Amino acid sequence: MFGRFLKPRWQHAKPEIRLKAIEQLDHSNDADLLHQLARGDASALVRAAATAKLTDFAALDEVHQRDETPSVREAASMRIMSLLAGTTDDSPNSDTRLRLIRLTDNQDVLAHVAAHSPDMHSRMAALERLSDEAVLYQLALDAPTQALRVACVQNISSLSLLKRLAKHGRDKRVTRLARDQARELQQQQQQTERETVKVYHLADRLEQHARRRVDALYGPQLEQLEQQWRQLSPQASADIASRIQQALHQCRNQLTESQEQTRQQALAETAKAEREAAAHTLFQLLSQATPETWDHHLGEMRSALATQRRRWNSADEHAQALDQDRMAFNDLVTAFEQLLTLATDINAADSQETLTELATRWPKEYQPPSALLALRTRKKDDTAETAEPERAKPAQPHRGLLVALKRELRQGNLRHANRLWHRAQTIIDTHNDDALSAELSKLAARRAELQDWHRFAAEPKKVALCEQMEALDGTTMDAPELATAIQALHDEWRSLMSSDQDEDQSLWARFKEASDKAYQPCRAHFAELDAIKASNLEKRQTLCQQLDNFITVQNWEKADWHGVWQIRQQAPKDWKALHPIRFTDARDIQKRFSALLAQLDEQLNGYIEKAENERKQLLDQARALMELDDPQQATREAQAIQKRWRQSAWLPPAQHRALQKQFRKTMDALFDARNRDMAAHRKRQEQAGQTLATHISALEDCLAQPFTDDSADNLSRASAAVDEHLGGELPQPLVRKAQQLKRRASERLQQLSRWQQWQQLRNAVAGLPETAGNEESDDALTLAVAFEALAGVPSPELERQRRLQWQLEQLPGAMKRQQFDAREEMQRLLADHALPVSTAIKARLHHAIAVLEPGNA
Repeated sequence: MFGRFLKPRWQHAKPEIRLKAIEQLDHSNDADLLHQLARGDASALVRAAATAKLTDFAALDEVHQRDETPSVREAASMRIMSLLAGTTDDSPNSDTRLRLIRLTDNQDVLAHVAAHSPDMHSRMAALERLSDEAVLYQLALDAPTQALRVACVQNISSLSLLKRLAKHGRDKRVTRLARDQARELQQQQQQTERETVKVYHLADRLEQHARRRVDALYGPQLEQLEQQWRQLSPQASADIASRIQQALHQCRNQLTESQEQTRQQALAETAKAEREAAAHTLFQLLSQATPETWDHHLGEMRSALATQRRRWNSADEHAQALDQDRMAFNDLVTAFEQLLTLATDINAADSQETLTELATRWPKEYQPPSALLALRTRKKDDTAETAEPERAKPAQPHRGLLVALKRELRQGNLRHANRLWHRAQTIIDTHNDDALSAELSKLAARRAELQDWHRFAAEPKKVALCEQMEALDGTTMDAPELATAIQALHDEWRSLMSSDQDEDQSLWARFKEASDKAYQPCRAHFAELDAIKASNLEKRQTLCQQLDNFITVQNWEKADWHGVWQIRQQAPKDWKALHPIRFTDARDIQKRFSALLAQLDEQLNGYIEKAENERKQLLDQARALMELDDPQQATREAQAIQKRWRQSAWLPPAQHRALQKQFRKTMDALFDARNRDMAAHRKRQEQAGQTLATHISALEDCLAQPFTDDSADNLSRASAAVDEHLGGELPQPLVRKAQQLKRRASERLQQLSRWQQWQQLRNAVAGLPETAGNEESDDALTLAVAFEALAGVPSPELERQRRLQWQLEQLPGAMKRQQFDAREEMQRLLADHALPVSTAIKARLHHAIAVLEPGNA
């Protein structure tokens, strides 16, 4: 029934009683109870008090997360901070705290540890995890140690906070570090901004590239832009990256389509070339066929025909030929087959009438079989027999022209053949040369044949060129690019011309009209370009005039050669920047500009040569110093030469660097020699100092020894040794110490005679006879007080009256003697005293004598 009165106080109904009970609980033995109270007590004050004594971080975290009362959560937070900071006696050990600090991301906890922990390692660990830059800024101002302040600055990445810290910080190192970090961060931001601008510029270029026409430079430029994108992609935002990727996709698609078109066009051109080659081969076979070919090689001709037909058909499968080209080839094949059939019939003919009939069907432009050739010969002979002999033909004056014309026609060079043909036609029209006209008539068939083949091969290309030129009308190409395309088409057209203006005129008119229309947009561009060229020419003339005026009015004796050199360097750059300029206008102004630069170079070179000679003289003087034996003297003179070198005339950077490199090398060698000499001197000084220190130590030991004859000899030798090693440059503290010890040794050695006198006195006292008993005579007592008075030591209380009496009676008389000495007076007293003394009296005498020992004071 009394159980309710025996409940623990922490279970009391009143919160204040429970609070007092919590104060008595131990955090280690009562951990579970404290956890229970912190988690479930009805009073917020009790829960907060229990929380403030918890050491289990899991329990504290539970209270902090789940308790509804802000004060309890605050108590849990403060307890966690205190435990991690190590500011309470029940905090975990250092290793545990460090591990927990490195695991938490709670900025309030980390800030508390960094600000209040007595453990430097805990503070540094908290700073490593702390990301709240406002807290870092405050700690950088107020942290107790410089190491913490420096660590805080190193973790700040805000430019504004770094600038504030550099301005308001009280620690010089912190402000300097903040200033350096702010400057570096600002440079990084500027670099990032520059790279961002580059990224936007790259995006614009890629989008523009995606809109332009594909040409030979399209692919290489795209690769270059892609390489730039790979370098700049880390700095691009998501939006700009999306823009660039889309533009790259468009460029790649456009390039792929263009490459496919080029491939298809190449296939078509290859197929066309194959078809033309097949037709040309058949034509050559017919043109070059001899009577022997028609007589014995008809099988080979049929095989060649089949081969070229398959060749033409294979090419036609890859790229369809034009209808007119197909019809022309079919006509050629039909003619070839007809000739083969006709040759077969001729070879098989068995009568004169059949050959005569077949001969009428054989084309005149091709050589016939042998049978037809023999038939023609017989007819020609018959005609010759019946016809009157013809007169001998005169020699042809234009045989060289005819030979060249026949050669070009035989080789199939229609363009050159047309030029020779027109020349021959001019001769015929001018001189009425019937013979030349007859020769041309014989060659007309071959020329007509070549013209047919040229039309067959070139006309489709010319039509295609006309179409390409017409396609350029209204294009979105830039003016320079459009002009280049037009020029390229003109070059192709010239390569297809046959030198027959009448024949080319119809297509040429179409091509020229399309060219004029396509070139129309370029006129404004090139007009503007002409204006720019004229402006650049005027600016170049102005530049020449300014340069001429500068050279004319310049006082070369007092010229600012640095400024002159800068003008010489800048003028060509300005000149090149004034580009483009019309070539015909550029020649004269270029000659004038080059002449002005030559005048400027003449003056500059004269000055540079003079200034170089001055520097070289100083360099030779510096090199001569390396031969001196005294490095210190060489160094002093080198410093004077350095001063003159700095005051010497200005030189352009290239000449200055070359001479400066040699001069610096020479100066370095001189100062290195000085440094080596100083190092050797310091080494000798250190060795001499060590030797002197050894002798000083020996002298100190001698001075510390009791004063005897042997110690006096040792002291004399030690002092002499110190004196022997005092020469040369030695550390001043060591020299002063040596001199002080020498003075002490000298003073002590000067007391040697007095010490010997004292020793005799001591021996004399020791030799006094002793009494058998303890009785003291008045003389012995008087002797003792006299010794004590002379030595200045106190006498026994009972003997003070006797001492006073002796001092009044004997001491004034003794002190009146010249050169009074207490030891001499003691010897006199001993000489007058021949009676034995007691042991006590002898001890008093020895005590008084010991005080007067010289050299040991």
